[in-house]
Amino acid sequence: MCYEFRKDSYFCSFGTLEGYEQSVIGYQDKITTRMGSPEWFYVHIWHHDRIVGQLEFKTFSFKPDYGYVHLVYVVPDYRGTGVASSILPYIEAQLRARGCQGVILSVSRSNERALNHYRKCGWRFLSKNPKHELTDFYEYTFSG
Repeated sequence: MCYEFRKDSYFCSFGTLEGYEQSVIGYQDKITTRMGSPEWFYVHIWHHDRIVGQLEFKTFSFKPDYGYVHLVYVVPDYRGTGVASSILPYIEAQLRARGCQGVILSVSRSNERALNHYRKCGWRFLSKNPKHELTDFYEYTFSG
């Protein structure tokens, strides 16, 4: 399921699966290794008895005191229902409890749906992503 969610997320981000296989090399090992660390979060989003999404984030990034979101994924039939909007408070609570002042993510410039969602929720452009020419970094600073 994690691979399928990542695959759909990749396609939504870039409009192609070219490069997807390369992006998931060692994915299962990474999850297995990181699951025991308090710095890493791999969480499924549930609605009643169904998994409707997946989060992957950590308590550190290239910006001091900021966490980093690797994946926010919601299954197609739950998009637009408010699930994604309810995720940010959860991420914020987890990261605040570990001393973070905000969070960063990288998003594809062609993923208009995600960009609109992030901007609506208060994320701000930070910089271009030097490691991936099609994505930009956005940041969300926790208030108060």
